[in-house]
Amino acid sequence: MTFTGTPTALLAARIVRVVARHPSTVVTGLRWLGRTARRVGLLRLVRHRMRVRPVTFVMHQFMDADVVAPAWEMMQRGEQAEDAALRETQERLAACHYAMAHPENGTLVPACVQHAVLDPAENAALRTLLPIVEVRTPARRSPGTSGM
Repeated sequence: MTFTGTPTALLAARIVRVVARHPSTVVTGLRWLGRTARRVGLLRLVRHRMRVRPVTFVMHQFMDADVVAPAWEMMQRGEQAEDAALRETQERLAACHYAMAHPENGTLVPACVQHAVLDPAENAALRTLLPIVEVRTPARRSPGTSGM
């Protein structure tokens, strides 16, 4: 099996079918392979026995509980928000891939829902453990004025 869970024979058959329909993919694939080998270095590939370790980088931008709670409630009822901010939150929740198991029934829910709606006590405890420090920035000065 491959990392996608597709059996190797089935994956090979699918690749052959794509190449048969689109022969130019061979040229594109070989060019990509050449660029990748040049970037990685053939000696390094040979030294590590052609083993490649895939890496994924993910960036999260958590949402505020004030918008997550009403947006999630509406989603649970199958409603789409009229308010632009709530609709944006619904779209972000629907597209979210950072999910975790609901503590009571095991269904997958977005992390923002878990923290903001389903487990607010844990969220409150985290606020005391990891306090958010207010950062003040200096006031902007008008051009031509000195700081004295």
